[in-house]
Amino acid sequence: MNKVNPEILIINGSPRKNKNCVSIINNIIKELNENDITYKVFDIYNMNIEYCTACGFCEKTGYCKFKDDMSPMYDMFDKASGTIVVSPVHFDCISAKVKTVVDRTQAIYASKYILKKPSIDRNKKRVGMYIAVGGSEPYKSQFKGGQIVMDFFFKSINTKLLYNCYIDSSDKLCFNKNDYAKNKVDKYINLYVESIKELG
Repeated sequence: MNKVNPEILIINGSPRKNKNCVSIINNIIKELNENDITYKVFDIYNMNIEYCTACGFCEKTGYCKFKDDMSPMYDMFDKASGTIVVSPVHFDCISAKVKTVVDRTQAIYASKYILKKPSIDRNKKRVGMYIAVGGSEPYKSQFKGGQIVMDFFFKSINTKLLYNCYIDSSDKLCFNKNDYAKNKVDKYINLYVESIKELG
């Protein structure tokens, strides 16, 4: 359900086609469809999104100087009821393209905290979920870097990050063959859907 103003924005942070992140997103889509919740998937590796250059333009204007595939996302973040980010773990963090999207929300951040003229409705309630997919077996810092960045990202887009789901060892056992991982993700998706419904 890719509507003009979808309720849920799903960011696919993986450059790989039809691998673990895509499988997880397909599970999310299935649940959203069953609950008549509209959504839009952003396959960001197929999108033209410039890097933030820290030029300071948004600190003077409240919006980004670059006009690219990121531009319509600003308004969508504002109008959506929630955002879900699904990303592989790269060096204990999110993928590079997800980080590019995060950096470009500096325009929203600047409008709120520097100019005091928010470009996003700060009174609207939105809920977020972050799903991280690590290839290696679990270790202490595996998801730490990505989580720190995601905390800032969801704060920037005025969305309450309610759920963080970590999947490890996907190199050893892919998501579609990992019943434990599938049950874990399904649990978080169900919780997320209920939270969306509670927003009314």
